[in-house]
Amino acid sequence: MDQDSIALERESLQYNSQDLDQEQNMDVKPVQNNTVQVTINHEDRDLSAKITGVTYMGKSKLILGGIDLLLFFGYDGNTPVARTKSDENGNYSIENLPPGFYNIRVKNEYGDIRMYYVKLLPGEEACQCIFV
Repeated sequence: MDQDSIALERESLQYNSQDLDQEQNMDVKPVQNNTVQVTINHEDRDLSAKITGVTYMGKSKLILGGIDLLLFFGYDGNTPVARTKSDENGNYSIENLPPGFYNIRVKNEYGDIRMYYVKLLPGEEACQCIFV
């Protein structure tokens, strides 16, 4: 190793150790309260997506009507972007959604929350059966 390389390495090590000694203040729980509105309809092409399905009681395939469904954007959303209720035949539909990842949450009669993850592509109609 030549003298220039050794000097450069010493300067670099000294610079890095000085950096580590500096105190950093960082907000580890930032809050963001922005509202974003996305328009996905176009005159020529409708890119909005849709989720449809049927609500069932457990794995029995017995159809349940009147089930409240909450739709959240992303995997761990805190605020629902849509709410709906299945009809008397167990059918539900949530329309005009931008493409992305969603999760549907429902409560069963014991208060347990079930989550179903759905990925929507532009213009897609996804079918998600819900077992309460």
